[in-house]
Amino acid sequence: MAAYSKYLTVRHSAIAGATAAACALLCLLNKRRAAAQYGKRSGKQVLQNNEQKEGKKERAMVDRVFIARICRILKIMVPRTLCKETGYLLLIAVMLVVRTYCDIWMIQNGTVIESAIIGRSRKDFKKYLFNFIAAMPAISLVNNFLKYGLNELKLCFRVRLTRYLYEEYLKAYTYYKMGNLDNRIANPDQLLTQDVEKFCNSVVDLYSNLSKPFLDIVLYIFKLTSAIGAQVN
Repeated sequence: MAAYSKYLTVRHSAIAGATAAACALLCLLNKRRAAAQYGKRSGKQVLQNNEQKEGKKERAMVDRVFIARICRILKIMVPRTLCKETGYLLLIAVMLVVRTYCDIWMIQNGTVIESAIIGRSRKDFKKYLFNFIAAMPAISLVNNFLKYGLNELKLCFRVRLTRYLYEEYLKAYTYYKMGNLDNRIANPDQLLTQDVEKFCNSVVDLYSNLSKPFLDIVLYIFKLTSAIGAQVN
């Protein structure tokens, strides 16, 4: 009877230990599932919050509003038809045309020099090589005039736009409202200096980068049609 009671005690202790281990394992699994579900929910909430924040931010789009704002800024930078900025715009356009003609002439002259080398014509080689050397100062002058026009136009745009913005910024209590009452625009002083400079440089570079390929295409087509004997009406 004592042996039987001892056997029951060992058996019950083993069952109790196994039951306790199973309960602990179940509790651990439940905790992991709860943590995983909480992580998924928190991740979804973070994603939703980010999407809401991104939706609230104003996205840059090329639409009517953007074009209207650009036209308004251009009117500030070029206020009249006959002004200093218009003169620099015309100077840049003329220098771009002349530079394109210089590029075409250099291509033709280089082709003739190569032909003289292939044909072993010393007279033609000296003649066209001297023409190439003599044309270098004129081509360098064209490039310098173009750089001068671009730099002066950037400076003029920056002066006009900065002056207009500072007049609006210092009018009434605008600077006080932006600094103390409305914090949507951070660092207005930096925007009025560095960002205006970057914007003016980008506008001038965009003007030269768009007009140069268009002029190149037109002039190259004209020269090619003239070279093959086609008549351009």
